[in-house]
Formats: sequence, C-alpha cells, structure tokens
Amino acid sequence: MYQTRLTPKTAALHNIYQQDSAAFFYDLDGDGKREILGTHYSSALSGMGDCLLYILKYDEKNPSKYKKISDYIYFDAASPLYILEEKSTQYHKIKVHSADDNNIKYFSFDKRKNLYTEN
Repeated sequence: MYQTRLTPKTAALHNIYQQDSAAFFYDLDGDGKREILGTHYSSALSGMGDCLLYILKYDEKNPSKYKKISDYIYFDAASPLYILEEKSTQYHKIKVHSADDNNIKYFSFDKRKNLYTEN
C-alpha cells in the first residue's frame, strides 16, 4: 500500500506522484518483518542520473510507522538491485549499480550507526 502525508497541492509542487514511486518488501535481517526498499524517480536524482534508495524498517516503538535505516544510497533504477546472501551483522549486504560508468557499490548495515552505509 502506498501512502503519502502530502496534500495533492504540495505533491504537485514537488512532482511527487504515486506512479513515480517503486518499492518492494524483503526481510533483510531475518526478524520475520519485511523492510521496505523503495525509490521515487523524480525527486531524488543525484545529478548523475541516479535515484536515491530508501530502506525503511518497521518501528517497534511506534507500530504505525517505519524508520529510515539507510544512508544516502544512490543507484541506477534501470539496473538490478541485488540483496546478497552474504551478511554483515544479521543484515544482508546490498549491491547496486550507478548510472555513471555502471560503477558497482556495496552497502552493509553498520550497527553503531543503525544504518546501511557504503563499504
């Protein structure tokens, strides 16, 4: 289910529309609850043609919310995003391609920061 807290007027100002969003669910840490991995094509371009990947985890303290657990992960939305079998801490590592030169980047979960960061 897609949900936005923006009014239609505010969404129109920022070109934020449901059809420009893509997301999927995957249990990255094996806790039985699936995280959300998603992007919004028109609002998160890096200038190099990449989109920003958001990774959201269910917030146990606030059951109606999710919290962001990713640093800035820029990726080419036209290329595959890989969730690797290899894990750091209990989280799966993630592999993405960049739009510039098809540069490959790897991201691991950093328990100290409580975020996926580039390694």
